[in-house]
Amino acid sequence: MNKVESIVWFDLETTGVNIATDRIIEICLIKTDLEGNHIETFESLVNPGDIEIRPEAQEKHGISIEELQDYEGFEHIAKTVFDFIGDSHLGGYNAMRFDIPLLVEEFMRVGIVFDFRKRAIIDPFLIMAKYEPRDLGSVYERLIGKPLENAHRATADIEATMQIFSKQKEKYNMSNDLIEIDSFVNDQRKDMVDLSGKLIFKEIDGKRRIVFNFGKWNGISIKEAFDKDARYFDWIIDKGEFTNETKIIVKKLLNRLKSDKPFEY
Repeated sequence: MNKVESIVWFDLETTGVNIATDRIIEICLIKTDLEGNHIETFESLVNPGDIEIRPEAQEKHGISIEELQDYEGFEHIAKTVFDFIGDSHLGGYNAMRFDIPLLVEEFMRVGIVFDFRKRAIIDPFLIMAKYEPRDLGSVYERLIGKPLENAHRATADIEATMQIFSKQKEKYNMSNDLIEIDSFVNDQRKDMVDLSGKLIFKEIDGKRRIVFNFGKWNGISIKEAFDKDARYFDWIIDKGEFTNETKIIVKKLLNRLKSDKPFEY
């Protein structure tokens, strides 16, 4: 008798969006057959231990650390989650970019090898990108109703962009306040320090601090990193792979950290 294939659709709520350092605080898995018929469900809140929930994450999912105190850590449910998934395929919105990598990290921390490569990954986010491409020409044709002529020439492209924006304002009933629009669609911009994202603002002990967003000091404030490894700043400044903007900002921060002036960040 042939084995019946199944899909485990799943979603994670987490302490933040850093795959290497953040943790799962809620997990829901729904197993269906290939026709979408429900088979079984597993869901649980998860105690992240000593990992804090980032304010921007809590604002989105509304789960506080206090709500999780009576729940077990992921290590206590990992085997249950692993067995529930079994040899099923996986499904989730934007799962390949975030949920699957973070789940794999959680499994690895408890010594479970989870091979996602042999499974189909069904991601409606990626399906949408294939069937409704987001390149300028495709968006222009969908919203304006005709092909974009002279695509990839600067004048044609920017005129098309202007027409798309005008149509989007009408379609989505958007405000005329450009600052309001920018704040809504670029909600992560307020935390950016440099354009390449190597430095970001993060709330630590109730204050916004500049922290590294990569490497061995990922998630650590620049002040703490400087106190422990000042040469790391010189390495960034001298390293070719970083942008000039990032190097200039790091150099200015380093000079401030070396000075006797009080440093707020």
